[in-house]
Amino acid sequence: MFDQLAEYTIPVLHPVLVHFPIALSIVAVVTALFWVIRAKTSWWKATLFLEIMALVGAIVAVRTGDVMRDQSEGVMIVDQFVDLHETMGDCSIWLLVVAIVLLVAMRWIGVRETKHAGVRLRWRLIAFIAVLSAAVLTGITGHIGGLMTWGVPV
Repeated sequence: MFDQLAEYTIPVLHPVLVHFPIALSIVAVVTALFWVIRAKTSWWKATLFLEIMALVGAIVAVRTGDVMRDQSEGVMIVDQFVDLHETMGDCSIWLLVVAIVLLVAMRWIGVRETKHAGVRLRWRLIAFIAVLSAAVLTGITGHIGGLMTWGVPV
């Protein structure tokens, strides 16, 4: 049975790679929530790392999506949603960048504002909202891609 696997290939990596930014963004929301609740630097570092990795994954997904777009020309459901999917992918990248910048800025502002090493709740909440927004937009982008792949008209 395993020898049959060698008879097949995945010609385009986009469907494989798109899962990384989605999953990393979701986990970043969880770590950001822990940072909001606990105010520990380790949760902030984990969130920042996950957001950076999600950004790298999103950039790779967008790049490989261009190749898949060319190969999927003429498929009705792809033609219908591909422009929206591509725009949402680009917006996801920018929102991930904004979330990363806000994570760094909110921590820097928060540490400068207080006498201890913590960050005030308001700054942590602003960063959390950015991380959550990036995850939601990345998830919506993935959902549109899933519709293009598996969608069936109702």
